[in-house]
Amino acid sequence: MAGGPSLASSGAILFVAILAAIFYAGEVPRARVVLGFGREKASTVVTNSKDFYAIPDTVHCEDIHYHEPSNLLFTACEGNEATRYAWFPGLAHFDDPTVGLKAQGAIEVIDPRTMKAKKLKFTNFNGPFITHGIDVIDDPDKPKGTAVYIFAVNHIPSPAYSENKNTKEHKARSIIEVFHYVIGGDTIEHMRSVWDPLITTPNDIVAVSPTSFFVTNDHFYREGLMREIETAFFGAKWSNTIYVEFTELTDGSFRDDDHEVKAAVALDGVHNNNGLGHGRTPSEILVVSCASGRIHVGDISQPKDGKTLPTITVKQAVEFDSIVDNPSWFRDPYANKTYDASGIVGAGLTRAADLSKSHNDPRGTDGSMVWKASPPRGKSTDKGGKWVNKLLFEDDSTRLRTASAAVLVAIDPAKEKGERKAWLFATGFISKSVIAVKVAL
Repeated sequence: MAGGPSLASSGAILFVAILAAIFYAGEVPRARVVLGFGREKASTVVTNSKDFYAIPDTVHCEDIHYHEPSNLLFTACEGNEATRYAWFPGLAHFDDPTVGLKAQGAIEVIDPRTMKAKKLKFTNFNGPFITHGIDVIDDPDKPKGTAVYIFAVNHIPSPAYSENKNTKEHKARSIIEVFHYVIGGDTIEHMRSVWDPLITTPNDIVAVSPTSFFVTNDHFYREGLMREIETAFFGAKWSNTIYVEFTELTDGSFRDDDHEVKAAVALDGVHNNNGLGHGRTPSEILVVSCASGRIHVGDISQPKDGKTLPTITVKQAVEFDSIVDNPSWFRDPYANKTYDASGIVGAGLTRAADLSKSHNDPRGTDGSMVWKASPPRGKSTDKGGKWVNKLLFEDDSTRLRTASAAVLVAIDPAKEKGERKAWLFATGFISKSVIAVKVAL
C-alpha cells in the first residue's frame, strides 16, 4: 500500500509514543467503552423456543446479506472449523498456507421461512476459497429478484509463501471473486476473479454494478505488533477503501484476475476501515471504523468526466458502545406515519479487548452485541440530528460468538397481534452457526 507509514526502528519507543498520543487525544474514555474494558458478558433471554434458531451447516460465516426481492439471505461460510484457525489473514492467522490452498468455503442461501441453509454448488470454480466479506446485487439484465451477482473476498495464500515460508513476499494474495446466481437454483456460476495491487488486506465489499465495486483494506500492517497497535490506536487512520472497475470475462477464467482492472483509492483517513454496506439510496454508503465503534455515513461521487473513478465523502458518524463490523440498512416495509423502524444494523463484541488472546482458541468465548441505530424523528441527521441506538440482542458466546454481521427481516404485524417485530439473523467470523432470533422493533 503506497504512501503508508514506515515501520519504526524501535517498536518499544513507537508503542510508548502511541500510548501517549491516545491519552492526549482524549479518546481513552471512549476506547474503554468500545473495547469493553470492565464490561460483563450478558445474554438476552429468549423464553419461547420457537423464537430462536441456530441454522445448521453455517460454520464461520463472517458476513450475511438479506436480499429483499427474493426474500433470501446470502452468506459465505468456511464450513470447516479447523481452517479459520490455521489460515485466515483477517485475523493474521498465517500458520499453514497448505490449509488455505485446500480450503473450499461455500456460498450459502438461507430461507427465513424454513430457517434452513442451502450450500450452492460451484460451476467453473474449484477454489481455493477462504471466505470473508461479500455483497449481493440484482442482475440488471433480469427481472428484479430472479438473479443476482455475488461478490466475495477470497484470501488465497501467495504462491511464494506457499512454497517457502521464509520468503519476504506477502503471505496472502487476496482477491475478489464474482459469481452469478439464478434464484432458486442449486448451483452458482463463477464469472471471474479480480485483483489489483491496491487490494491488499480486503475485508468487505459494496457492489456498484456487475463490473464495479468498493472494497475495504482493513489494515496497513498485515501482522505483528504494528498491526495490533494499528487496531487499538484510534488515530492510526492508515486503512482505506478502494474503488475497482473491471471487464467481465465470459469464460470464468480463475487465473486472469488482473485482466483489464482499474482501481483507485476512494476513501482514506479512516481508522480500521472494515465493513461496508449499502445506505438508504444508491448514492449512500456505510463505512465502518470497526475498532473505533463507528459507522460512517458517506456519499458516493459520480465524476462526469468519464475518466476519474468514484470517491466517497463521509458526512456523519454513528457511534456505538462496542466495536462494530459489517453494517446493513434495514428498510422497514411496514413503516407508516406513526412509526418507522428503519435503521442501521451493526454487530460487534462485548469485550473486544479480549480478542487478542482468544482469536486463535477454538474454545474461546467472545460475547456478542447487535445494535440498531435509527435516524431521529422530525430532524435530518445531515443537520445535527442524533441517531438513536438500541441494543437488539446480546449473548455471552453460548449461542453466538464474535458477532460480525447482522440483518433484520421484518415480520408482518398481523402475525404478531399488531406488534412490530423482526427476525434478527446474526453471524460471526468464528461463530459455529448463523443464528435467528425474534426481536422487538
